[in-house]
Amino acid sequence: MNVEELTEKARQFCAYRERCTAEVHDKLRRLGAGRESMVQVTKNLREEGFLDDKRYATLFVRSKFQQNKWGKVKIKAALLAKNIPEDYIPAALDVIDDQSYEDTLHQLATKKKQELQGKSSDEVTAKTASHCIRKGYEPALVWHRLKIMNNKKE
Repeated sequence: MNVEELTEKARQFCAYRERCTAEVHDKLRRLGAGRESMVQVTKNLREEGFLDDKRYATLFVRSKFQQNKWGKVKIKAALLAKNIPEDYIPAALDVIDDQSYEDTLHQLATKKKQELQGKSSDEVTAKTASHCIRKGYEPALVWHRLKIMNNKKE
């Protein structure tokens, strides 16, 4: 395939949903594109507005937080795994409102604690903390939230 054909395929790929550069490069590799072709196609897509890693990062953050209830740690790791430039990530994470973040963590912890009814208090706290940390919430924030929920003095 020539550059124009690859660019058209990539346009269609990007038009379906928001994509990052790494996803486009993977697609182009599967289509048999060489290094020079990939660079040119990527440049074309950026100029045409089909590809924007900043925009992708912002939408990714919003989606993973709202739909999957992921914390900032897990979201950042996922963005880094997709080769999103590290300097784009803080601005993207800023789309998460601090109060919504705290409320979501509280909801996650409350739900997990309810699922663990009947177990010892220490076990419930440990498993709830572990669950929230695996979802990507900062350990210090999780333990702070659990202390508040357990009515312990700080």
